[in-house]
Amino acid sequence: MQTTNVTYLSVTSTFHTRLLALVLTVIALTIFGIKVFQYKYPLTPGAQTTTWDFEVYLDFDTANQPVRIETFIPSNSDTRSVSQEQYYNGAFGLRLESDDEDGRKAIWTYRYPDDRKVLRYRARLEGETQRSPLPAEMHRPADREPPGSLNDLERQAFIVWSSDMRRRSADNESLAELILQEIFVEKDADEIEALLPALPPPLDRLTLAAEALQSQGIRARVANGVYLDEARRRTEVQHWLEYHVEGRDKRYFIGPDPKEFFTIWYGTEEMIRADGVFDFEPQVSIQPIDSSTSDVVRKAAREARNPVELFSFDRLPVTTQLVYQVLITIPAGIVLLVFMRQFIGIETLGTFMPILIGIAFRETALLNGIILFTMLVALGLAMRFYLEKLRLLLVPRLAVVLIFIVICMAVIAQVFNGANMRMGLSISLFPMVILTMTIERMSIMWEEYSAEDAIKAGAGSLLIASLSYLVMTNQHVEYLLFNFPELLLILMAACLLMGKYTGLRVSEIIRFRELAKQAEK
Repeated sequence: MQTTNVTYLSVTSTFHTRLLALVLTVIALTIFGIKVFQYKYPLTPGAQTTTWDFEVYLDFDTANQPVRIETFIPSNSDTRSVSQEQYYNGAFGLRLESDDEDGRKAIWTYRYPDDRKVLRYRARLEGETQRSPLPAEMHRPADREPPGSLNDLERQAFIVWSSDMRRRSADNESLAELILQEIFVEKDADEIEALLPALPPPLDRLTLAAEALQSQGIRARVANGVYLDEARRRTEVQHWLEYHVEGRDKRYFIGPDPKEFFTIWYGTEEMIRADGVFDFEPQVSIQPIDSSTSDVVRKAAREARNPVELFSFDRLPVTTQLVYQVLITIPAGIVLLVFMRQFIGIETLGTFMPILIGIAFRETALLNGIILFTMLVALGLAMRFYLEKLRLLLVPRLAVVLIFIVICMAVIAQVFNGANMRMGLSISLFPMVILTMTIERMSIMWEEYSAEDAIKAGAGSLLIASLSYLVMTNQHVEYLLFNFPELLLILMAACLLMGKYTGLRVSEIIRFRELAKQAEK
């Protein structure tokens, strides 16, 4: 009966352990997936992205009469991002208007200004490419009707021309290509000239193309913005056509297709409109800024107050962040330690002593740290064995060893400094208490077991300390754990699962291999 209860408890604890590990892993991967796939967190350190400083500079004179200035400004969407917005208003009032169909406007007003004034708008942009999808509303079919702005004669001419285009096409995609070719390539057609609206080029042809596609059930619109190609003090506003045909999003640019662009507004309105001013000099400027992709993503998430920022260190002071960049890697070294002890069977001096030694190696570098550590432990052991003859109590004995270690560190630093060797200068970064406890434990094992066991434990500690140092200083490990701290839950789940392993270790398999051979015979 008692055996049955023990078996039941063992099965129950195993099930609970696996269930807890699964829950922790699912939580971690969910948060990790949201960051990577929804908010585009980069997975590798050092990834660079180009953002663009965008500025609208308005310089004008006033004549003591009401002033109203409207300008379209960039807005966020699923395919483009605006951050770090700044408005320089002076004494002017500012109002923002958003329209899903046209775009976002900044409106500055002043009752009776005088003298020359300056208004500015600045923002950081992440642009779009040809592959950027159009919004969902562009996927709905358009109403098959001719433009309402045409008179009866123009309407009849439009119907005849569009019907001819449809007859010469095989499907909507070829129809769209024929219409664009007719309007933008074969510009001398009389029908085209007669149907062009009274707008400045190229808006006249773009508007006609959009109306022609709309009349055939193809959703289309005129987009306006800037090309993000190079730094420009006075960049020109560009216009292009967006349409959705045969399940594909397309854009038609007049001239070479840009690699990157930013859509500011839609329709045929001017970008900037000013009333009550004279000697008006608007200026639109762009400048590329190379930034870390992770910094850009985190800033955007912070400004948008995304929930993923709860699992980030960005809100901490910079000095605290630097501390956590080191602390956050310690669990990775601990997982390595657990694996080496549970599955390989390497003996160490203390449970987490190798991890503390590995942390000290961060400051001394690996090779220098191994040499200095070996020297200090050897000297400390010699002192410890000498003190054994004096039969001191434990605490005073530890105090003498610690003081001796400090003296050795000072002497080594002086000797290396006199020889112009920088290696000895980093010895002061070694934790003295850790060295003292390592020496004490190694000497006790030496006395109670054997010199071989003590040396094996010391070498095992040094091996795990070296491996943990390599893991904890790995650039990718540090980046992933600092930017995705939820991955600590996966490390915790791994430790839970390793804690249920009760099989033979590699060292035990090697030790008992002769016995296994005899059993087989």
